[in-house]
Amino acid sequence: MRAQKYSAFGQSRMERSVRKLLQSVAAFLLADGLGVVGAVVFSIVLARVRGAEELGVFSFSMAQALLLQLFIEANFAITLPQEVARVRTIAEPIRRAHIAKWYLSLVGVPAGILLLLLGGRADALAPTLAAFAVTLGHSFVASYSAALHGLGRMRLLGGIIAVTSTLGALAGIAGLVLGWSLPAVILVQGFGTALPAWVCLGQVLRRKEPGWSPWRLFLGEVVRQLGSEGIAGTVRWVWDIVRARWHWILLGILTIGYMRFGVLFLGWVGAAAATIGAYSAAQRFLVVLRMIPNAFFRVLLPSFAAHPEQFSLMWALGMSALVGIGVAVLVHAGAPLLIEWTFRIPEAVPLLRLMGWAMPAVVLSYVLESYALTLAGFQQAVVVWAGIVLGIGFAGAFVLFPFCGVLGIAGLYVAMESLYAAGVLYGVLRRRVPDRQREQVWEAHAVER
Repeated sequence: MRAQKYSAFGQSRMERSVRKLLQSVAAFLLADGLGVVGAVVFSIVLARVRGAEELGVFSFSMAQALLLQLFIEANFAITLPQEVARVRTIAEPIRRAHIAKWYLSLVGVPAGILLLLLGGRADALAPTLAAFAVTLGHSFVASYSAALHGLGRMRLLGGIIAVTSTLGALAGIAGLVLGWSLPAVILVQGFGTALPAWVCLGQVLRRKEPGWSPWRLFLGEVVRQLGSEGIAGTVRWVWDIVRARWHWILLGILTIGYMRFGVLFLGWVGAAAATIGAYSAAQRFLVVLRMIPNAFFRVLLPSFAAHPEQFSLMWALGMSALVGIGVAVLVHAGAPLLIEWTFRIPEAVPLLRLMGWAMPAVVLSYVLESYALTLAGFQQAVVVWAGIVLGIGFAGAFVLFPFCGVLGIAGLYVAMESLYAAGVLYGVLRRRVPDRQREQVWEAHAVER
């Protein structure tokens, strides 16, 4: 009887945990999905109105700007919600995040402009500078989104993202219809999203702390510190921030490196803009599909941080195979219709079919990372491994591209995702909590209850 009681209790508790997990994942999918929809619709309209060439220039410019944004953000999107959830205040966490971002901007923006000038791609120069300005604004608005996330207001956050991203997409589409230049369209679309989000998020957060001003950017505070401490003091400030958050910065940049690997490589080697556009059209679908494992990652990470014994390797492998292979099969079969209904770039069909087979590895790596990144010292190991795989990918791209063209880059992307997931799996196998120990901990919890 006692064993049956504990079994019934464990089953009931598991059902509640699964229900809560799915509800949290759905909330993250709503927030991320509604934010991505506007950008995807804008890209589709851009491809139909201006063609694959302009989509390629736009995608390459935004990919370079994302590298800058992730350096400036230093992955506060992950750490700031955890801090807000822990302290239940917003003013001081946002202040520290904004000041850190201003200091990182002092390094990131000049370095990004210098690398852009050295890249020598004239057709992407002005669009990328416009994208730099937009992503700089978005990086500060992201602090407000992260704070609202930390307060647990995911449905409200999803609604704000949906409305503001739609406004930005409509503004960008209007610019396309009116025949504006691509840099002007990027500015209108970007700030058409960022400014309404800043106003809405600021007003919502102000209700939490009425004495806090959402309009303070803390730039004056940074300027005063620069004046009082001089160049040497500023360098020390930047160095301390980078040293404290280097693994988060690199992890974010490497993540974008994987997601935008083909676009960045093709742009840097001077491939035709139409080729970049075809690759980008296929990649847009993967960006949308990655939201599913990313939602699980963002929900499971704090859970495994508090209770690492809850991790089950068999569950991770089984779910990854079920979801990843299922999605890959659907993408492979439906690629012609998906491209025809959206971008209408026939050259993207074989690329999408091939790249879709990266999804099993993508799902597995996200699920494994949600556990692995909670282990002491594993963050650095993940960053190093990701850097090694990305380096192998770029080296292999220089060999494959002359012989296999853009299809070889798509196949290399699948190989990179698979190699990265295999490395994380190997690390988890070496350091995970043994299954028997996990079962004993769960039994102890049941007895205590």
